[in-house]
Amino acid sequence: MENREMFDEINALVGAVAKAMEISEGEVIAAIEQGRLGMEMIADEQGRNCIEVTSDGRTARVYQGAIFRPDDQPGDEDCESGCSCGH
Repeated sequence: MENREMFDEINALVGAVAKAMEISEGEVIAAIEQGRLGMEMIADEQGRNCIEVTSDGRTARVYQGAIFRPDDQPGDEDCESGCSCGH
């Protein structure tokens, strides 16, 4: 039997990054392998933990249950309150 420690967690992270960057999970894996995608665990300005993702000049923050893209504008269709931050 194969030991897949944290397989589900890594799979969920790849899925969240794909959603945050608006690309497929396969593209996330390819970008990681090619060194085009970076991830860093940070605390935001309000002290909340998140993963900041950068790829091809784009940035997004992945929170537990929410995604924030600095370039989102009010009125985007990603969420009911006009942003992708999970409000």
